Amino acid sequence: MARALDLRETAAALERYGRRAVELMVIGAVLLALTVGVGLLPRREWTSDVIGWLAGLTLTALIFGIGARSTGKRMRHVLGAGTWSAHAAVPVARTWHSATVVLASPDTGELWPLTVVAVRQRYDLVRPGPDGVLWWCGDPRRGGVIAPPGGGELIWAKPVRGRAARRRIVARAEREGLPNRPVPRSPQSGPAPATVVERRRRWGVWRWVVLAGAVAVGLGIHGFESSDNDPQVDLTVLSRQEGDACTVSWKDPFDGTARTGPYQCSPDLDPVLEGWDTGFVVSYGLWKGDLYNADLQGTPAFDVDNALFGLGALAALVGLVAGGVGGWRRRAVGPVPTRAPGDASRVSLANAGAEPVPTYALLAAHAERQAVTQTATHRPGADVREAPWWRVRGLRRVSGLNEVLISAAGCAGVGALVLTGLHEDITVGAYTAGVLVTGRLLVSGFRLLRSGRPAALLLARAATAPVPVVRRYTMLHDPYGGAPALVVFPAHGGPDDRPEGLLVLASPGTPKRPWLGLPSAPTGSVELRGWLDRADSGLPVVVPWIEGRPLWPAEPYQEAGGSEFAEQLERLAPPQEEEASPL
Repeated sequence: MARALDLRETAAALERYGRRAVELMVIGAVLLALTVGVGLLPRREWTSDVIGWLAGLTLTALIFGIGARSTGKRMRHVLGAGTWSAHAAVPVARTWHSATVVLASPDTGELWPLTVVAVRQRYDLVRPGPDGVLWWCGDPRRGGVIAPPGGGELIWAKPVRGRAARRRIVARAEREGLPNRPVPRSPQSGPAPATVVERRRRWGVWRWVVLAGAVAVGLGIHGFESSDNDPQVDLTVLSRQEGDACTVSWKDPFDGTARTGPYQCSPDLDPVLEGWDTGFVVSYGLWKGDLYNADLQGTPAFDVDNALFGLGALAALVGLVAGGVGGWRRRAVGPVPTRAPGDASRVSLANAGAEPVPTYALLAAHAERQAVTQTATHRPGADVREAPWWRVRGLRRVSGLNEVLISAAGCAGVGALVLTGLHEDITVGAYTAGVLVTGRLLVSGFRLLRSGRPAALLLARAATAPVPVVRRYTMLHDPYGGAPALVVFPAHGGPDDRPEGLLVLASPGTPKRPWLGLPSAPTGSVELRGWLDRADSGLPVVVPWIEGRPLWPAEPYQEAGGSEFAEQLERLAPPQEEEASPL
């Protein structure tokens, strides 16, 4: 095939990686400016705490941003010079070490222990899926890029240091059976299958609106806080004009010089104090030295502070709402499937010429190749037929109740500190954390009431429907993220049956073991319950029961027919990858 960077998904992933690096560096520069600005303020009890937090965040953003930019340049060099190759892969857990993965060379069978240069959350994007296959581009002795099949997520990996450590990791991979796994098909250039292309992201614009609003709010609060340190000065009234306008003189509290200027004198001043008044001098910002009275007249500083705070809060609110609405609309519409006929930059996994609609035999063979032997046991949760929905683990995830409970616990902790009087010794950072947790509780609670709880009740009602529909299934996994999906076939048929429907499932396991709790067999019999209820899209809500327990769907049931069903099925099992099966 052509260079790895010629693949459209790889080029887009590298562009996203570089954009994240630039965003981190920009955030670090903004935080650095804020740190310097706070450092120039008059010293107060809270300034040292704020400077410490800002300095830590600044260093973190700059270090990660500069490191990501350097890694992006190395990725571009490697991907522009090499090609993708498919490898059998096994993840190896190492305590107090970065994530490690072992690749098997398809040519020599040599095992390559590699250390992932990424945070844990990014490694989860390329963790070997059920088929245990990763793509590789680079030199295993110096480092290279790993990606899930399709090349849509990129992570830099380097060889494990230390001969003893390499031997231990290779031995663990051998015990996992990596040398005995079949050699995966190498990526080959060919006709472009239907591919999912994400819509253009707009949250990137709104995040800067939110950041700008937050900075403006911070500057406004800084002005309010700094005004508490404004010194009070005695004034000598030199002349009084019409109304309360006066010309006064005073001694500058900062440099000790005598100054003269206009002032709004106090009305109805006692005759005993004739020729004398008192005022305040601004101690911060561009208006340092301005004279103003008790009604805040005489300087634009307070108008600017109010404008910064109000407009900044409005901008942050608009950014959050617009970004949230845009994200909700993109999730509702979904990704855009496109086809580029004859585009050699797309990748298929085998030769063309497969059947346009896959059969049960083809998909069953594909499911068998993706099957993973589960060594850990899945602790059964409450039975939805006997317990209320909020006790069922899967429904709590669907509804977002877990997030609400975690946020409520954080708010309860902050409230306990306030009630016990310990809050007087708490730093500004702790107060900020309390505000963030409270905001998260409000947002997650709103989502729970608006959509989470109705969705959980709908699924619980579908799962306990009285009459099940028995069908055969094959369990496939999305190559982009590993989400499980059931392809449903007639209950009584043969290997040439065509699919009746498709049901995308929510992973029942943990982030590290997303397949924990899935059926032990990649094919078998399933009971479908529900059918009568409809989602907002008009599609039926169906809950599958396999091996006596429900698997909660992430999307409504898609019946066979139409371009959307065909594109989703082609995404799960590209036609070029399918082979005849003896089933």
